[in-house]
Amino acid sequence: MILLPRIRSDQRFSRTDAEGAIRDRDLYSIDEARERLGGISRNSIYEMLRKGELASVILGCRRFIAADAIAKLITAATTTTSPAEDSTRSRKAAQQFLALPLPTSARPRRRAGRS
Repeated sequence: MILLPRIRSDQRFSRTDAEGAIRDRDLYSIDEARERLGGISRNSIYEMLRKGELASVILGCRRFIAADAIAKLITAATTTTSPAEDSTRSRKAAQQFLALPLPTSARPRRRAGRS
């Protein structure tokens, strides 16, 4: 009896080399594109497809992501500033325009004898 190694369902259609790296080619499946984009979730990649942030190719009933589309997404998303710094800057700018009244004196005291 010959025992064959068990293959998980997510490994059946993956095109990997002996080291486990995805070979460069023109089109990638959704799962392979997710791997190339750092392992983002399926929901994230489909959201990017719905918003038009990531282009796709439909062949028959399958959807593929072009290598060029992945490269464009990475280029467009590349930043040199911290998102935390950007949000702080926008908050500070918005706070300058708030017209908040300055506090007056302390609360009025209650008079003795009244409840």
